[in-house]
Amino acid sequence: MQQSNNHHWAKQIPNSLNFSQEQVTLILGHSLRSQYQVLLASELPDHLQALVEQFEKKHASSSSSP
Repeated sequence: MQQSNNHHWAKQIPNSLNFSQEQVTLILGHSLRSQYQVLLASELPDHLQALVEQFEKKHASSSSSP
């Protein structure tokens, strides 16, 4: 009995959503900006931080050499 109610409900949901190109661009742009902000706000994982420190040490020593 429960299954038939779910099936009837599912028939009322449209098969597709139609968005204009402008709407798609706006949605994707907003999503990408949001994810980028989260990425910038987060700290580097330890293994990447170690690589950055190694690079900075090499760069500092090479720039201080004549």
